[in-house]
Amino acid sequence: MKKLKYIMVSLFAVLMSCDGDDIDIPASVLPSNLTVSAQNMGGGLVNFTASATNANYYHFDFGDGTSALDTSGEASKTYDMIGDNTYTVTVTAGSTEGKKISETLDVSVSIAFSDPETVAFLTNDSSKTWFLAAAQPGHLGLGPAREGIDGDWWYPKWYSASAFEKCGSDDSDCLCDDELTFSVDATGVLSYTLDNMGQTYFNVGHKAVVGGAADTDFCYDFDTTGSKSVVLSEVAGNVPEDQTTGIQMSFSDGGFMGYYVGSSTYEILSISDTELYVRTYDTENADLAWYHKFIATAAVEGGDESLETIYTNLVWSDEFDVDGAPNPANWGYDLGAGGWGNGEAQEYTDAADNVIVEDGVLKITARGSGAVGGAVHYYDDITLVASGGETLSVQDFESTAPVFTDFGGASTAVIDNPDASGVNTSGTVAESTKNSGAEVWAGSFFDIAAPLDLATYSSMAINTWSPATGAVVRLKIENQANSDEFFEVDATTSVAESWETLSFDLSGAPAFNYDRVVLFFDFGVSPSGGAAYTSARIKSENLFEFAYGRVEIRAKLPSAGGTWPALWALGANFDEVGWPATGEIDIMEHVGNNNNTVSSALHYPGNSGGNAVVGTTPVETATSEFHNYTVEWTPDSIKFVVDDQLIHNSFVNNATTPFNSDFFLIMNVAMGGTLGGAIDPAFTEDTMEVDYVRVYQ
Repeated sequence: MKKLKYIMVSLFAVLMSCDGDDIDIPASVLPSNLTVSAQNMGGGLVNFTASATNANYYHFDFGDGTSALDTSGEASKTYDMIGDNTYTVTVTAGSTEGKKISETLDVSVSIAFSDPETVAFLTNDSSKTWFLAAAQPGHLGLGPAREGIDGDWWYPKWYSASAFEKCGSDDSDCLCDDELTFSVDATGVLSYTLDNMGQTYFNVGHKAVVGGAADTDFCYDFDTTGSKSVVLSEVAGNVPEDQTTGIQMSFSDGGFMGYYVGSSTYEILSISDTELYVRTYDTENADLAWYHKFIATAAVEGGDESLETIYTNLVWSDEFDVDGAPNPANWGYDLGAGGWGNGEAQEYTDAADNVIVEDGVLKITARGSGAVGGAVHYYDDITLVASGGETLSVQDFESTAPVFTDFGGASTAVIDNPDASGVNTSGTVAESTKNSGAEVWAGSFFDIAAPLDLATYSSMAINTWSPATGAVVRLKIENQANSDEFFEVDATTSVAESWETLSFDLSGAPAFNYDRVVLFFDFGVSPSGGAAYTSARIKSENLFEFAYGRVEIRAKLPSAGGTWPALWALGANFDEVGWPATGEIDIMEHVGNNNNTVSSALHYPGNSGGNAVVGTTPVETATSEFHNYTVEWTPDSIKFVVDDQLIHNSFVNNATTPFNSDFFLIMNVAMGGTLGGAIDPAFTEDTMEVDYVRVYQ
C-alpha cells in the first residue's frame, strides 16, 4: 500500500511540472451547417442524405419508431404503411466530444396496396377470363349487409341461387354469358373488362339506370365496353376474418361484376386458381349484401359430356330376378298416408297390387282406389276490412297465383271455381285438400309483398266453401323474418257445400310486420277414410347404407298426369338430425304432367325444398323405354347422368355438406303433391318398372 501511494504521488509531481503549452488537447467543437435532404424513390423507399461541418456521425430517426446510425451521412428507409402517410424525420449530427445539432423534415410517402398472390390468381400474371359459376349453388346470393339486421350477416342466408337457376330464362340468362377478364401489365397495373354479350342482368331496384320497365330482375341491353382500372386495397369490413381475404377490388368508371346492383367495389371472400367469390353492397339498399361466384372455365349445363367413373367395383345390387315381393334382405317399406311433407295424395302400402317383382323387373304401381278420403275446402277473396267498412284486397287468385307452401299432409292449388254461385261467382279460387292421415295441423301459407296494414284495418274476411258445417278454419298471420311474431284467430263454418264469408278479428294482434298468411282448414282434425290413391315406397334403410360410390338404376317411368316417380337417397342419420340437415340426393324425378323431362336435385341446409340444387334434361322416351339413371358421388363432387352421358347437374362437394356420411336408397311413385301437381281425374293406375339397382365403389 505504501508503494502504491508513492507511485501516485510521483505521477502527480511529474504532471505538475509540465508546461501546459507543450500538451495538444483537442478543443470541444460543435458541429455546424447541418443540411438534410430526402429523395422519395417510390414503393415506400426513401433515401436520406445529411452533411455537417465537424460531424463524426449522423443519427436518423425515421418517425415511425425505427432509426439508423451512419458515419457517411447517407441512409435508406423503406416504409410499409399502406396509403398516404407523412413522417417527421429527425437527423442528428454529432462529434466525438458529445456535441450535436439536429434538423427535422416531413416526408410524405404514398404506398399503393399490392398483393402479388391475388394479382396472380386474378390474371395468371398476364390475362385471365372468369365465368359465372352457374353449376354451383350460390353463384348468386343475398344476405344482410351487417350485424343487427337478421342475426348472422356474413353469408347469403336470405337467398342462394340453385345450379343453373339463372340460365334457363330469357329474363335472366344473360348473366350466364358474362366474361370477366382481368389483366396486369409489366408495371403491375391491373385492368378489367366485362364482355356482357350486349346485355346485363339488372337488379329490379336499379332498372332506372337503363329505363327498364320489368317488375323483376331482368336482362337489358347495356354497353359495358372499355377497360376499367382496378385498385386493390385492404378492407376493414364487417365480415369475420376467417370468412374473407381482407382484400377488396375497386373498379373505375362504374365497372361492375356481372349482376348490376350499382356497386363498383367488391370484397374478395376467397380466391384460388379456379374460383373467385366476392361480396358487394347494393347502392339502393344499404341493408343488402350480394354474393357472386366465378370460375376460371365456363360452366356447362347438359351436353354430350360422358362420365369417366372412378368407381368400378360392384358392391351391392338387386337384379329383381326372383318373382314375388321385393327381397327383404335388400328392401323395407315406408307405409301410410299423411302427405309425406309434400302434400301427396297417396297412401303407401306393401300390397302386391302396389309393389311386386315379376318378369325380371320391379313394378311399383300407383292406383286409384275409388275411395273418397280426406277433405277438400275452397277459399277466395282474402280481404282486409276496416271498422268503417273500407276494404283492401290481399289476394283474389284471379291473376298470378301465389306460391303456396304446404305442410302436414295438406296440398293447395288455384283452380277454376267449382261452385260459382252465392257470395262468390269469381272465376278462380284456391283449393285446399287435407289428405287422409294428414296431421291435425296440416295447412299451407303464402307470402305477401307488403305487411298487412292493421293500423287501418281491424279484421279479415275470407270467402270459404266447406263440405260440412262446424269446420274450424284457423287464420295465422306472421312475420316472414321472425316466425315468433304471429297472431292466430279461428272461425267456424256455418253452411255446407256452399260459399260463405268468414270474418277474423285482428284487432288484438300485436304490432308486428305481418307479411305471411297461413290457413288451416278442419284444424284439429285428421281426415279419416281410405286414401283415394295407393302406391309403394321401398327403401334400403338399415339393410344397405353407404357413403360415396356410383349408383346406377335402370328404369321406365309412368306417364299419367299427377304421377311423381323418384329414385333417390336419404341420409341414414335422418331420425337424429331431421331434414334437410340429413341431406337428400334425388337421382331421378319425373312428373306425368311434364312427360319425358327428368330432373335431379340435392337438398341440404340452405338449399332445400324450392331452393334445392336442381338440374333437368329431356329424355324423349323416358316413359316408353328403359334408361340408366346414375349418380357419381365422391368426396369432391356429385354428378348426375342419364345413359352414361348428359351430365345435367354437377355439384362441388366439400366437408361442410351432409354428403359425406352414410345414405340409403329409396324408390317410390307419389301422386300429386308439390311436384306431382294435379292428378288426372280419369287416373286409374300407372307403373314404374325397374330393371336393376347397382352400386359401385
